[in-house]
Amino acid sequence: MKPVNIRAYSTLVQVIILLCVVIALLWFNKTFVVDFFQLTQVGHLGAFLNGLIILLFLIGLARILSMMFSYRHEQSVLNKFLARVRDKVANPTYKLPADALIVRRYNAVQLLAQQGSETDQAALAGVSAAEQASRFTLVRFVNNILILSGVFGTVVSLSVALIGAAGLLDSPENLEKMGAIIGGMSTALSTTITAIVCYVFYSYFHLRLQDTRVRVLSNLEEATTLYIMPNFRSSEGNILHDVSLLTQELRKAAESIGLIQDRFLSAGERLQLAVDDMQRHMVRMVNSGDELRLIRQALREGFRLGESHNSNVVHASSARKDR
Repeated sequence: MKPVNIRAYSTLVQVIILLCVVIALLWFNKTFVVDFFQLTQVGHLGAFLNGLIILLFLIGLARILSMMFSYRHEQSVLNKFLARVRDKVANPTYKLPADALIVRRYNAVQLLAQQGSETDQAALAGVSAAEQASRFTLVRFVNNILILSGVFGTVVSLSVALIGAAGLLDSPENLEKMGAIIGGMSTALSTTITAIVCYVFYSYFHLRLQDTRVRVLSNLEEATTLYIMPNFRSSEGNILHDVSLLTQELRKAAESIGLIQDRFLSAGERLQLAVDDMQRHMVRMVNSGDELRLIRQALREGFRLGESHNSNVVHASSARKDR
């Protein structure tokens, strides 16, 4: 998430520092300021025109600060919502402001899911962006009118100077008309400078406000994509998602079955080899038994073990009978 809370406080500090610097400069140069805005009709006109420009600047600045802290509040609510979602709370919008962006986005997605409609995040993002753009009416108005107010003050002051010049032509001995000419020209210069300086600072804070709005909206869309949309998919989306998961599981099962089959085949091959070895050993054992019988037969025939044994048995039986 992009940081927003710090920017609101930093902007407020910058505005306070700017106002303090301007007030300090005016205070230390108050003699020059009083001389610049002479206490004449033209001097009052200059003070009025410059005051109007400064008033517009302060109104726009106050609106910028209020919107900054409004976005800070939106980000704070968004952080609470995300913390509840991560904790798997049943209702993450409980006791959150109903007019917060994240709460309205959550309710909108939930309503679309209950109706069985496909959630179009791009349309929801467009609605949120248009709604936030409508809050910039006063800020944009001041931004557009600030330079024009300086031009207006310049035109009015030059008009007063021209009127004084016309009066001076009618009565060359009237020195008050000369003062009106000089005062009008100085007022035209002062309004131009005031408008330019105010516009420079106002444009800076205006850009910071736009940056903050973009950050808040991007955080809102990120939260919608990562934490809201997965919980409220449409039925069609659920089916496609489940089919995709089932396909992946079947592919994994098929791969596992293939591995098991390969293992069984290798085990069968090893078992066949073992059976073949046993058969060879048995054949060898049978052959060894035949060879042993042949050896015994050869020994009997060679040493006549069979005849001597039979004669001994006959003599022993006849001796028992004589007794």
